[in-house]
Amino acid sequence: MIGFWLSVLLFVCGCTPGDVHKKPVSKQREVKDHADAEVKARNQIKSLFIVKYEGKEWRLDLSQTGFDGIDPTTLDRDAFWRWFSQVEKEIDRQPKSAHFRGRQLVPHQNGRKVDRAEVNHWLDGIHHYLNRPLTVPVQIWSPPIMTETLKRIKEKHLASYSTVYNPHNANRAHNILLSARAIDHQVVNVGEVFSFNRTVGIRSSARGYRPAPVIVRGEYTEGVGGGICQTSSTLFNSVERAGLRVVQRVSHSKRVTYVPAGRDATVSWGGPDFQFQNQLNRPILIQATARYGRLTVNIYGSSAIRHHPKSTREAPKTMPETEKVPAPSKKRPLDEDVKKFQREPLPPDRISGNPEPTDAGGRVEQIRSPLSCPWDSPGSEVIR
Repeated sequence: MIGFWLSVLLFVCGCTPGDVHKKPVSKQREVKDHADAEVKARNQIKSLFIVKYEGKEWRLDLSQTGFDGIDPTTLDRDAFWRWFSQVEKEIDRQPKSAHFRGRQLVPHQNGRKVDRAEVNHWLDGIHHYLNRPLTVPVQIWSPPIMTETLKRIKEKHLASYSTVYNPHNANRAHNILLSARAIDHQVVNVGEVFSFNRTVGIRSSARGYRPAPVIVRGEYTEGVGGGICQTSSTLFNSVERAGLRVVQRVSHSKRVTYVPAGRDATVSWGGPDFQFQNQLNRPILIQATARYGRLTVNIYGSSAIRHHPKSTREAPKTMPETEKVPAPSKKRPLDEDVKKFQREPLPPDRISGNPEPTDAGGRVEQIRSPLSCPWDSPGSEVIR
């Protein structure tokens, strides 16, 4: 009877005996969705590749590269390296040698490069390197010149050379000062070739250079940067005294007064350059100063440097006079002594037997060479 009435009660409530042991449908769905989410989360974590370097972290879901979470051969390495190249760009850097900036020592900076071979080794067994941050392997490169090297580079004075200039020629003195600052405290490493043009750079108004007298094809004219050849010539003589190897030097087409004859070094942007090589066993330092009409270039090295100094003639001690150069379109007046540069008429061509040339009336035509001005006499002209 009890069983009968219990069945009736269940029937009235809309249930069957088997439903007593079943969970609600909504609960089953919730359990299934949760299980699926856990599986999906596990799969995502399983394919996560994480690398870090100096506090920065990069993440990649390897499933985006085809990795199935188990077999390393399913990973598309081309796709991986395309992603990883962005990591390399942020880590890789070139080494920087120690140098001077405004006579202040700037320490060296080591270079670094990601070790691709090590990362490639990780990919061979990628399942061993998942789910945990990995420090990116890098190779460290030392720069050519270390900080400690420059701390000792003034231990030995190798050479010095000085020239004088007129500080009242404002434009020329200004150009000398700018070019001297450009080469001041430049370090030339062992085997390195120093280029004056490359170091000083283009001489333009935009960079602060002013018009001053220059020599162009043996003639005086105005040019932006006039005067810097005194800086290159002073450097040349100091370099010679230090026993360094001169690679390229060109003399002016006219004599200059600030150095002895034949001891100059002309330079121009896109033209002649002054270059020397440090063939010694240690780096050298150039120190240049220009003040009160005196330009001095010193060469230094460490106490361990070995060199064979040379003796050269001293520069003139007297201050050169300032010469005003006329504009190229103007003719310079002839000197009173111009007659001594005139030449007598050329004699008849006795070798060929040709008679003296005559004009249409039969008169002898005097042939004279062009008059030469005193400043055009070879070997005697100067630029102040």
